[in-house]
Amino acid sequence: MKKHPVASIIIVFVLIVSIGSSIAYYNTKSFGFDEDAVIFQQEEDGFTFFDYKIYYNDVEYIYNETKEYIPDKTYNLGPHIVDGLSEFLI
Repeated sequence: MKKHPVASIIIVFVLIVSIGSSIAYYNTKSFGFDEDAVIFQQEEDGFTFFDYKIYYNDVEYIYNETKEYIPDKTYNLGPHIVDGLSEFLI
């Protein structure tokens, strides 16, 4: 059976775009008059990613709001039911 290269092409594309945007961001911030360039920084109340501050409380709120839409049981192509991630965490 022939594998489709679409997934690997998308992964390579995302990798190239993220590396390119990281380099462009760092060069723009370090050569400009703005504060120091911070690509990723973890703090007590959240983390900063490309000057975007993401708070842990906001992530927890979004998770709790969307938890009811996430199914408890998922099915795969095999004949058995997968309950959560317990079968994958060995």
